[in-house]
Amino acid sequence: MDVSGAILKRTSIRRWKPVPVEKEKIEKVLEAGRRAPSWGNTQPWRFIVVQDKAKIEEIAKAAGGQPQASTAPVLIVCCATIDDFTRKGHGEALKSLIPVGAMTDELMNIVLQSDIFAPYLRGEAVMAVRAGEQVMIAVAYMTLEAVNQGLGTCWVGAITPQEVHKVMNLPDSIFVQALLPLGYPGEDPKPRPRKDISKIVFWEKYE
Repeated sequence: MDVSGAILKRTSIRRWKPVPVEKEKIEKVLEAGRRAPSWGNTQPWRFIVVQDKAKIEEIAKAAGGQPQASTAPVLIVCCATIDDFTRKGHGEALKSLIPVGAMTDELMNIVLQSDIFAPYLRGEAVMAVRAGEQVMIAVAYMTLEAVNQGLGTCWVGAITPQEVHKVMNLPDSIFVQALLPLGYPGEDPKPRPRKDISKIVFWEKYE
């Protein structure tokens, strides 16, 4: 399936077939997230794959008991870390771009001294926002690869992150951004309506 086909086919799945998901398919979905673009190649995402039924139910309970999460055969806890946006973490990410010609030592020094390009200069709140943004890009990639693998997802962002954090016993530098239930669809919902493109796209100026 090409990307355009996956975009058109993707929709939120809330019912699942009671069958396990092959590990190789889960890994391909995760690889799509790993390949997503990120700010300065920081890649601040962390994904925890949960397949234990009791643990999934515990996480879902901490997320308001949403059935699409509690009944999924796989639940991916999508997290971000601010560690990758510290001067050290960001610097290492930028340095990794030098061998492929996407960065130079001189440019790296400029980036790390600019409060436009280096979130650590603007504090942990900005670092957390930037890290969360990157995770969402990765999750979007994963939802499309799931379609390509014949699987379904449901982006669950209406959660209490602190409660999920506690259930998962995560370190303080990691915060929960979303849950991504994954499995074989047990339903075939119609595509959701979208606003006409003329209402959201403007050429040269907003009007």
